[in-house]
Amino acid sequence: MKSINLGVMIIARTATSITFLGTSTATPDVGSDTASFLINHSILVDTGWNVVSNLRNLGVQPSDLKYVLFTHFHHDHYLSLPSLLYFLLSRKKLGEVTFIGPQAELEFVIKQALSFLQVERFWPGVELPKLIPLTPGQSYEAEEFKFTTCPTLHPVEGVCYRFWDKVTGKEFSFAGDSAYYEPIIEHVRGTSLLIHEASLGPVEADPEKNAFLHSGAIDAGKVASQAEVGQLMLVHGPLAKAEESVRAAQEVFTGHVLWPIEGKTYEV
Repeated sequence: MKSINLGVMIIARTATSITFLGTSTATPDVGSDTASFLINHSILVDTGWNVVSNLRNLGVQPSDLKYVLFTHFHHDHYLSLPSLLYFLLSRKKLGEVTFIGPQAELEFVIKQALSFLQVERFWPGVELPKLIPLTPGQSYEAEEFKFTTCPTLHPVEGVCYRFWDKVTGKEFSFAGDSAYYEPIIEHVRGTSLLIHEASLGPVEADPEKNAFLHSGAIDAGKVASQAEVGQLMLVHGPLAKAEESVRAAQEVFTGHVLWPIEGKTYEV
C-alpha cells in the first residue's frame, strides 16, 4: 500500500484513497484522535472527537463531504457530529450530505445533535440531511460506490462495511468496533484490505473478561487470516502499543500489517 500526499487531488481517479483522521483509542492520545477516516476525499467514516479541524488541517473542507458513514453510535465515534453539522449549516450544505448508519440509532443521534444546535431557532426552514438507516445485512449503491454490510459483535448495533469503488474496481472492508466475530470473516473474505480495531492492544481477547466486546491485535489478525484478505490495518487502540500490536497480528496473519499514520493517505 502506497502513501500519497492529500494535497494532490486526482481528477480522474485511478486508485481508491483512504485518509486517516485518527487511529487512537476511545479516549484518544494527546495530539491524536479516535479512529476515523476519509474515503476518496468525500466519504467520511465516523467523526471522532475533532472532525472539522482534522479535515481542515489536511486542506479538506467539510462542506466537500458527500456522505458520512457511521459504524456504530458509541460516543467516541460521533462526538464531533454537532460541530460538523454546524459547519455544514453555516454554508447551507446540510441537505446535500447523506448520513448512513445503523438503523437502531441513526435518526435519534442526528436529531439530538440538531436539537443541541437549536436548528429551528437559528436556521428555520433549512433543508435537513438525507438519512439512510441500515439494518445489518442491507446494501447501498451510489453513482461511484456500493457497499454491503453485516453485523458486528458489540454492545450496541454496529455494521461492518464491504466497500466497492465502482470507478477503480477496488474493494476493501472496515469493521468498526467488534469482538472476534465469524460473520465478519465471511463478509470481508477476499477483499484487498481490512481495517480492524485493536482496542485491547497486542493480545487476544479473553471472552470471559471482554464485557465491552472489543478485539486485540491477535483477534484482528485471525479475522484477516481466515478471511484471506490482502492487507490488514489496525486502528482504535493505544498508540504506544501500535508497533507491538502489528507484531502480534503478524504472528497469525502472513499478509502485510500496519498501523496507519494519522494525516496520511493510502491507496488501495
